[in-house]
Amino acid sequence: MTLVNTSFITGKNIETISFVSGSRFVLTMVDSKAIERAIADMVEQAKDMGADGIINVRYSPATNHAYVAGTAVRFV
Repeated sequence: MTLVNTSFITGKNIETISFVSGSRFVLTMVDSKAIERAIADMVEQAKDMGADGIINVRYSPATNHAYVAGTAVRFV
């Protein structure tokens, strides 16, 4: 699965599928494991839709919440 923070994937023609996101609440400060799990949730959601990649990936940090979002795309 290709993840980028741009609106394109170099060398690929893409078709938009849908908005996808992932999040994790933690009892203490957000760490890299919480972020990795949120990303894994988002990727799993995209795979279930038949996506090949996710564009415009964004991370919104908070004290006890890891949130990532992007747009699932398919290569055409």
